[in-house]
Amino acid sequence: MQVQGLVFAGVGTGDSAGAARFLADALGAELEAAGEVSRLVFPNGSSVAFVPPGYVEPPSDTILGFLVDDVEAATAELAAKGIAPEGELRSGYGFRYRHFGMPDGRRFELLDRRV
Repeated sequence: MQVQGLVFAGVGTGDSAGAARFLADALGAELEAAGEVSRLVFPNGSSVAFVPPGYVEPPSDTILGFLVDDVEAATAELAAKGIAPEGELRSGYGFRYRHFGMPDGRRFELLDRRV
């Protein structure tokens, strides 16, 4: 697996729409909204989503998303290292993604653009 970079961060906040709107205006980013999730999208395809506090679990209010070529192949590589995914393969916002847990309980995700 070759990680191409960090392309997503999800941040828990009590005012996801307000936080996203503020930063979209301040940074000149594109703003997308779907339900309780507001997302800033940047020209290189990276994004920051603002989500309700219950959307991410303690000990962190942030999910980091790392871009890979193929989420399914990367999942197999992590499984060979004893790292099991949390939940099913999902898709949305132009990505396929899968969550994984870190030893301290934080969550990260791997994403690809094979939608």
